[in-house]
Amino acid sequence: MRIFRCPRCRAEDISADAHPTRVLDNGVERPVFVCRNCYRAAELEFRIASQTGDVGYVPLAIRDGLRQLRDFYRARLAEDDDERVRAALAEVERRLAIDVV
Repeated sequence: MRIFRCPRCRAEDISADAHPTRVLDNGVERPVFVCRNCYRAAELEFRIASQTGDVGYVPLAIRDGLRQLRDFYRARLAEDDDERVRAALAEVERRLAIDVV
């Protein structure tokens, strides 16, 4: 099983517990996945970078984040069939299946 480390702290394995956020890369918004401990700080860094770079900050919509997570977990499963990743993917798909009230 391959381990995917949090790109921010490099300490946590995010293979089955990733959190979607974004970074500004030369003014271009790029999605990244971080660990639970780094999520709030990474989102704050993105917000500050957006305001500093005169890019309008818009919070990441929950459904967009879930779609990004679904793609992330599907890619992990394509590389290695891990039960933890399969369970995380099932949870994300369950949440995506819930209709808007």
